[in-house]
Amino acid sequence: MRLLRVAALLGLLVFVGLVLPKLGPQAPGGYQGAAFPATTTTPATSTPPAAGSPLATSTRPGPPPGFPSMEFPPPQNIVPEGDPIPIDTRYGISYTVPGDWRDGSQAVAGWEGDTGSVTFGGIAMYGYDYCPEHRDGARKAITGITGRNGIDVATAAFEVSRQAEAIFRDEPDDGVQIVYSEPTEFAIDGAPAIRYSVAARNLAQKFDCDPTEATFDVVATQGYSNATVAVFMVQTDQQIDGALEPADVDRIISTLRHKK
Repeated sequence: MRLLRVAALLGLLVFVGLVLPKLGPQAPGGYQGAAFPATTTTPATSTPPAAGSPLATSTRPGPPPGFPSMEFPPPQNIVPEGDPIPIDTRYGISYTVPGDWRDGSQAVAGWEGDTGSVTFGGIAMYGYDYCPEHRDGARKAITGITGRNGIDVATAAFEVSRQAEAIFRDEPDDGVQIVYSEPTEFAIDGAPAIRYSVAARNLAQKFDCDPTEATFDVVATQGYSNATVAVFMVQTDQQIDGALEPADVDRIISTLRHKK
C-alpha cells in the first residue's frame, strides 16, 4: 500500500480513549459495501455518473463568490479522556470518532506514489503507530475530509472513490485487486449524500505487520464552507489484529452532520 504521510498544521494531536455514540444521520440500513466475486479475480468497476468526467485532472474552480470560507481548521474539541471525540472541519461538516482514536483535526494526511496522490484534512486515526517499523507511523484506520467545487455530489463521490487506485497500488499493473460498490444514496441533515465502498486485497507487504487487505469508504454531501461539496472518507486496514469491522465504519459515517 502506498505511503501515508501526516503533516501537523496547528497544535499537538491529543490521544484519548473509549466508545462512539450514534449521532446525526443513520448510515444506509443493511449496507454491504464492496465484496469480491467468489469465482473471479477480475476487479469490478462501476460506470461514472453522467455529470462530467470524474477522473479529469484539470484545475478545479474555487467556491462561488461570497461562499463562506475559513483559512484554518476549527479548534480541536477538548473532551474528557475516554469520551467520544467530535471532529469539526473546514467544510462545515462534523463527525465523531470513538475515544480510543487520535484527534488529528489540525493535520492533513495523504498517500503519494507512482499512480498519483491523495490528501485529506480534518483527520482522526485509530491504532496509531501499531507497526513501529514504519517511519511515518502506521495506523489501523484513518478518517478525513476534502472538498470539491464545480462538480455535483455524485461526481465528487465517484471521483474520490476512484482515488483508491493511488492509495492501494504500488504500480498501475500490480497484482492488487480493487472492487467498487454501487453508489448508495441517503441524506445528511436533509442534504443528499452518496456513498461508495471500496475493497482491496493482495496488498504488498513491506513488514509483517502490514495489511494484505483494506477498505476505503467515501461519502460526498453538501459543503457549507470552503467548498460546495464535502467528501468524507474512512480507510481501514484489514487482516491485522484489531481491525475495524464494517459496522464500526457505518457508525462513524452515521455521525456526519452539518456543524451549524
